[in-house]
Amino acid sequence: YHPWVKDTPTPTWFNGTEENHLANSFQTWALHDPNAAYKEYQETLDGWFINILPDFNQRDEETARYHIQNTLWWVGMTGLDAIRQDTWQYVPDHFWHRWMNAIKREYPNMNVVGEVLDGDPAHVAFFQGGRPGLDGIDSRLDTLFDFALYYPIRRAFGEGQSIRSVAQTLAQDHLYPNPDVLVTLLGNHDVPRFMNEKGAIVAGLKLAQTLIMTTRGAPQLYYGDEIAIRGGGDPDNRRDFPGGFPGDARNAFTKEGRTPEQQDVFEHVRRLARVRSELEPLRRGRLVNLYIAEQQYAYARTTPRSSAVIVINNDARPATFEFSVTAANLENGARLTDRLDVIKTDTRVESGMIRVTLPARSASVLATR
Repeated sequence: YHPWVKDTPTPTWFNGTEENHLANSFQTWALHDPNAAYKEYQETLDGWFINILPDFNQRDEETARYHIQNTLWWVGMTGLDAIRQDTWQYVPDHFWHRWMNAIKREYPNMNVVGEVLDGDPAHVAFFQGGRPGLDGIDSRLDTLFDFALYYPIRRAFGEGQSIRSVAQTLAQDHLYPNPDVLVTLLGNHDVPRFMNEKGAIVAGLKLAQTLIMTTRGAPQLYYGDEIAIRGGGDPDNRRDFPGGFPGDARNAFTKEGRTPEQQDVFEHVRRLARVRSELEPLRRGRLVNLYIAEQQYAYARTTPRSSAVIVINNDARPATFEFSVTAANLENGARLTDRLDVIKTDTRVESGMIRVTLPARSASVLATR
């Protein structure tokens, strides 16, 4: 333990003591459950994580002031642009509100992303700032990792399950104060790698990458996913990137050091990044569903100036499907080019519809020239 555990700066610096404290129950839904007993609420906010990590008591004025001043000092000394705040849901909202106010007062452009590792969009949305929650407090948190979308992405593209669950999760965007700034992801240091999913193949990884780079939100790419690195649970999901370290047999930072499979994924991610940079709708456009089936999904990103249509075939077989693009504000006669070069000829809008054929486990990003 840290020396403070034995000699606390104030008598109430922590919630409890080493000898006498609550264990965290991890029933975090109690924070917005109108039926929760106080004990559930208290165990979530005051309990020691995995029963061994001392839990700060932010109700103590000295503790709260210390954490605020400590944060401002680090931001000022290092010039941080943003903060990734771990385990957001285990700290009282009244403190987060005060902490965020202090940060925004000194650094108005600072962005804070909170980690709430949960697959329920209603639960994740509770913690985003922008409106008071059930507790009457607006945490002011800028954004969150979109773990609610992470799980259906892994099931659909990693395990080959229905892609409908992705669209169904996005249908819950009304729960968030601002879903457009959620951080979309395929994984991180806390979960097994995408390629560790049972049945996962490179084609599925590329589809998942295409989705997070083209749907609403701000995509996060975890190091190594751009070359399809494998890895199970902690610490295997944190293995070194090959190259740049003493004794490495090859250097995957270079084309020569990447396998053909790794180079294929690398080029796909690079192309996605370029297309996202070139097409404003992929960064700022409204998300509009155009076609949803068991293993096919088409959607548009639209702005007043332009639109992009994304078409995904998650099936193990080629698929041809036709759908309306009226909601994408595309006029009859418009010719759409596939920026991922899967569809080799232009797709023409006729009677407000387009017809596309995609190979198995593939996707296209269609836009006017």
